[in-house]
Amino acid sequence: MTTTAVPMPESAEAAVPRRARLERALTRVRGSVAGADRLERWLLVGGGVLLPLGLLLIVLGWYGASRTGRLFEQIPYLISGGVLGLGLVVAGGFFYFGYWLTRIVKESRAQADRAVEALGRIEALLAGGGGWASANGSFALAGTGPLVSTATGTMAHRPDCPVVAGRDNLLPVPAGAPGYDICKICQP
Repeated sequence: MTTTAVPMPESAEAAVPRRARLERALTRVRGSVAGADRLERWLLVGGGVLLPLGLLLIVLGWYGASRTGRLFEQIPYLISGGVLGLGLVVAGGFFYFGYWLTRIVKESRAQADRAVEALGRIEALLAGGGGWASANGSFALAGTGPLVSTATGTMAHRPDCPVVAGRDNLLPVPAGAPGYDICKICQP
């Protein structure tokens, strides 16, 4: 029976160079933004050159074949102009399609980044008490000021609530005032 040594956990000092190597390797794998922009530019230029060149070859092949009535003279025009031109048109179309896909991916990544940033801001606002300050029983939203109630009412409304909009006899609901319910229409 043989015994094997159990590897010991690495110390923090030994993990730092490994982490740096991993970060360098990931940077190479991901590529730089300039590299992605160069690829996008090459796809656009490639499609912009190959597609019109293919169309030009097709037109020149048709023109050459149309000038003669003999089939054996038309076949070289068909091969050189038609087939090669069609191949260049297809290749140029693929280049444009690749350019279009890279633009879509770039825009969707930017949109996802903006959504993550917005969700982070919302989360920070909610974590910082940006909602109801219900711990002490007061009815006030952060940044909106105190809520209002009618003179004989028992519900707290936002000042722009359709129930109380345009009324003159509105009273502010004091902080910590017991006995007030939340309006179910404006849901402050």
